[in-house]
Amino acid sequence: MLTALTIESVKTGKWYKKMFNKLRGNSIITEIKSARGVALRDIRYINRNGVVDWYALDSVIGAQRNHILCNDSVIFPENMGFKRFENTEFKRRLACNLGLFVLSKIKSEIPDLKVGVYDGGTDCSPLISELANYCGNIQLVTDNAEQYDDTAETVLSDMGIVVNVSENREALSDCPLIIAPARIDESLPVLGSSIVLTAFAPTVCVTGLVYFDYYFRMPNMFDRIKPESLRNEYFAGALYTKGRQYELGSIVPTTCSNYSSSQTPKSICEYLVRLKN
Repeated sequence: MLTALTIESVKTGKWYKKMFNKLRGNSIITEIKSARGVALRDIRYINRNGVVDWYALDSVIGAQRNHILCNDSVIFPENMGFKRFENTEFKRRLACNLGLFVLSKIKSEIPDLKVGVYDGGTDCSPLISELANYCGNIQLVTDNAEQYDDTAETVLSDMGIVVNVSENREALSDCPLIIAPARIDESLPVLGSSIVLTAFAPTVCVTGLVYFDYYFRMPNMFDRIKPESLRNEYFAGALYTKGRQYELGSIVPTTCSNYSSSQTPKSICEYLVRLKN
């Protein structure tokens, strides 16, 4: 069972409303919801007096305290074992799925497009195998080249495509499209015109058009049980990782964004075609 926590602070105005809320005290509302075999315990904490009683919440949350689904604005007390669930695996899939979808659409127009993959310490072997279906020029930058020996050999023997595996970051310098599933925490030699799809906001300044937030429509049924305080991407990550709803791993985002701009799969395709031509 998944456990979600929403803390709702009651806004107070007049002094007598503040007094009333203080006398009334806080309350905890728990509701069990289910969809497609997934059970969700939706906990709403109504904070009327401005102080959260974490001990009261602890008695309700119980064993789920170390992977609670909640908004990232929730601040947990120290030394009580509360921990927010993080959905890193699903976010990586969204970045990869968008890149693969774009390539599938422009394969006939740009068959020789050079695509860079920056693994950032993660294993991108499955991604490389899928990329080979749409791209014949793959530049993989990694600090662990040996782990890709089998994948590169299989892609070469089955599809006749050579995967350039290198530790040299310069291999990314002329790639119009770069997929970086892990967080980018080092400066990379990327063109200012390159599209970079990554799962997390980089910790350093990265040139290029870098996108790291992904949006999509939550599948029916799951949309009905999702707490309003949670983003679709975050909740779907919990369903995928903890709820074993692996079919969600095939979702292609309808939009990707950064701090100031956004793109759709169609606009990325059009941009890459114009860039190449």
